[in-house]
Amino acid sequence: MEKPTIGITPDVTVADTHVGPTERLQLNLDYASAVSAAGGIPVVLPPNLEPADALALVDGLLLTGGGDIDPALYGAPAVHPETYGIAPARDAFEIRLVQHAIARDLPILAICRGIQLLNVALGGTLIQHIPDAISNSLNHRQHELGIPVNEPAHPVTLIPDTLLARILGTTSLMVNSYHHQALDRPAPGLVITAYAPDGVIEAAELPSATFVVAVQWHPERLYRQHPLHYALFAALVDAARHFRTRHRTPLPQR
Repeated sequence: MEKPTIGITPDVTVADTHVGPTERLQLNLDYASAVSAAGGIPVVLPPNLEPADALALVDGLLLTGGGDIDPALYGAPAVHPETYGIAPARDAFEIRLVQHAIARDLPILAICRGIQLLNVALGGTLIQHIPDAISNSLNHRQHELGIPVNEPAHPVTLIPDTLLARILGTTSLMVNSYHHQALDRPAPGLVITAYAPDGVIEAAELPSATFVVAVQWHPERLYRQHPLHYALFAALVDAARHFRTRHRTPLPQR
């Protein structure tokens, strides 16, 4: 059986080069490595594609981390001073990508910014800066505490009998953390599946879909040293394999 293809969303940056400012796609290799390790073929999806054209290429979708989402997209009256890295083209592309993917029942794994993007795309809202909204919150930027990004920093509690809990086979997990925003009001139909000790939402899923799983931490940084996190990528690739079986027509033999 052919390996399923997993579309991965990159960040969009502007670099100063010897020929002047240059727009570039940026993607941490860990995302592609995790997909490959799980048996999938990673495919980078630039935001100048039409979402329908992009999704025609893939059997699953991986929404990655990056800068913050434009607060205007979820009705915030102002941009918080700590909000950074807004990329309107990326926001617009990924929101349409999510909406098209869910309409097709395409498997989705959303990571960090990805869980926030998923929530906004479906009509939810975000906390723009956790310390302002949650008293005595954890420091969710573990690099400020000197903890390497490929090591866990705090526990999360998973809701039993959710897809996430079944994938990981546990209701308690240590995760890494480097973000300052989080889900506020969940979108209609989106079910919260994990919390940090301070109440920050750490995971969500969409029960009406075959496979839409979202986490606030970065399993792509953990899966080598902490193999339990590999299960998320294995589950995505497995769901994509089943999607491919149902929807792809084999090419005619010559």
